[in-house]
Parts: sequence; structure tokens; C-alpha cells
Amino acid sequence: MSFSTDLAGLVTDQLSRFVTLNRHQLAGQVANLDFWLAQVHQALAALDGYGVRFVRMEAAQERYVAAHGTTESIQNTDGWIERKPSPPRRIPDRELRKARRALTDTAFRFLERCRNEGLLSEADFSEASKNLGSE
Repeated sequence: MSFSTDLAGLVTDQLSRFVTLNRHQLAGQVANLDFWLAQVHQALAALDGYGVRFVRMEAAQERYVAAHGTTESIQNTDGWIERKPSPPRRIPDRELRKARRALTDTAFRFLERCRNEGLLSEADFSEASKNLGSE
């Protein structure tokens, strides 16, 4: 897990709960629709920007290790040894895509429920849906 996938999961879980609310509770969440859509867009931006941020982070760590001769201690069968630090681990693209898909699908279901309950106009539904983006 990474911050990006955790953030997307948190927003996805929240919107999933909204889909199951009673109508009067759902109306309360529609009053804050701009906030929830902003959370969706922020989580999508975090997922979509992960690759660029990872490359910058990895390069900065490599520069630091080279400039400072940084080592890490690890234990093997012969005892403790010093070695160059391992590079950071990248979150697999499939995990990022899975988190993105879950988020956009859930956001769409939330918007669809709001429209079906008459709490969101067709025009507002269309606008919000098209702004969910695609991969």
C-alpha cells in the first residue's frame, strides 16, 4: 500500500457507504457533493501522479546515497554486513489501476444513486460523471 492507494481506498470506502444510505441521509451528502467530488479528484491526482513522484524520490535517494556514502546494516548467515541501501519499492501499476477503477466506479455509483433518487439533475449527473476521468 502507498499513500496514493490508501487515499483512494479511503474515499472509495466512504462513497460506498453513501450508496447504501437512506434517502434523507443521501440528501445530506448531496449538499456536500462539491466536497466529495473534490476528494475523488484529489485521490485520482494522487494515483495518476504516483509514477512521476516515485521517479523523483528514487533519483533523490540515489543522489544522496552516492554523495554521502550511505550504507545500511543487514544480517545474513555470516553476521552483520554493511551494504548500499536497497532502492525504494515501487507500487505496481496494476495496484494503482485497481485503486483508480474502484474509485471511479464507486463515485459513478454514488452519482447514479443520487440521480435515481431525484437528488441530482441529469445535467449535474452528466457533468460530474464526465469529470471523473478515465485511464
